[in-house]
Order: sequence, then C-alpha cells, then structure tokens
Amino acid sequence: MAGVKLHEYIIAQTQNGGCDQGHADIIHASQARLISDRTKFLLSDYQNDPSIINPGQQMAQKLAPLYQAYSQDQLVVGVPCNTFHAPVIFDSFVENSLAIKPDLKIINMIQATVEHVLESMPDIRKIGLMSTTGTRQLGVYQTHIQAAGLELIQVSESTQAQLHDTIYNPDFGIKAFSSPVTNQARNNFLDYANDLVSQGAQVIILGCTEIPLALPELHIQNVILLDPMQVLAGKLLQAGGYQTR
Repeated sequence: MAGVKLHEYIIAQTQNGGCDQGHADIIHASQARLISDRTKFLLSDYQNDPSIINPGQQMAQKLAPLYQAYSQDQLVVGVPCNTFHAPVIFDSFVENSLAIKPDLKIINMIQATVEHVLESMPDIRKIGLMSTTGTRQLGVYQTHIQAAGLELIQVSESTQAQLHDTIYNPDFGIKAFSSPVTNQARNNFLDYANDLVSQGAQVIILGCTEIPLALPELHIQNVILLDPMQVLAGKLLQAGGYQTR
C-alpha cells in the first residue's frame, strides 16, 4: 500500500497542463515476496552469516531486467521504504544498481526529507520521529538530523517496542491491515504522536511508510506530520524534469 500511495503522490504533485499526456511516465515495480524483510536483516547476524542476503542486493537483482529493458532511457529511482535506506542496505542497492545501469538517478528519501525540513521549515530545531526498530537502532534518520544541527526526539525504548508491534502485529498491525488500518493501530499512533509533541517535537517525521496510512492528517496539535513519501514524490518528479504543483 505504501507503493500505491507513492504512485498517488506522484500523480497529485504533477503539473500536467490539464491533460493525461502531461503526467510522468511511471514504472511501478512491486515484488514484495522476493525482497526479504529489512528490519529482520538489520537485526540479524548478517555480518557473520554469509547466507543472509542483503535486501539492497536483492532489489537491484530483481530490477535488473527493468534496467536492461530501459537501457536507452534515463531512469529516476526511489524506494518507498524508510528502513531500506539504512546505509548497509541502501548503499548495496545503489552499488549493484549502478553496476547494471551507470546513468541511474537514485533518490535517497531520508536525505531528501531532512533537506526538506531545513529548506521549508528553517525555524524547526526539534524533530520527532516514529519508525521501525531497525530504522531507529541503525540511526537511519539520526545521522542526517544531527548532521543538520537539529535535535531528534523519539518515544521511549519500551514504547518503541509497542510502536514496532503496531506496524507488524498480524492481528491489528498496519502491514496486515492497511486499507483501512484498524482502530487499534490508528489510536496507538495517535498516542505515539502526542507523546512526541509533549516532548517538544516541532515536526514529526512518519518514518515508516505505513504510518501515514494510520495518520493521514497533516497536523496533530498544530505540529506538522511529515510523510517522507510526499517528499520523495516531488524529488522524483524534479529529477525527471517534470513540473510540480
């Protein structure tokens, strides 16, 4: 569903001149069953177990036929998964993808999101973040946020376990029930967001691409809820030479 939302955001942000032909050419590749879980990989013993395959390498290999089919065209690539942007995964994806098609433009959604905050919200000093445990433990956002001189605010470690479970729980989690999400998942994320606001967050990054499905509103207590996929959609269009709204 996150991929569907990214596709929707691209369409919504395109300045198409009032005609179908003004829209971007989009290749939406979804091979979820062939790409292993990113969080499980990050929390595994992959450094010592060569049998554990990097999801970034898997993704590049599965996209190889697509790269080759469009070998004469400029392709701009974005991946709607925050955890996928952990350097050990994303760097592998970039390296393996460029080995197949050297002229690819690959957008880093995490970097683009933090840059968006700096450019469009210059007064923001404290950024709240909700994410999977893998994204949190690897500091996927933390590195970019701290490098920008901003303060990162997250839920407590104990609450983080609950937050992660609200994404993955097979009985009520967002990955299991995404359209629509369950009331329990939505209420949980409202609680987590309010927790971050109470800690002083001035903007909250919804750092797992399923979270916006539970929190579709733009604000909570007048604090912006920032969906990285919205940022990614705009960056993809700009890199592809399209006009955005």
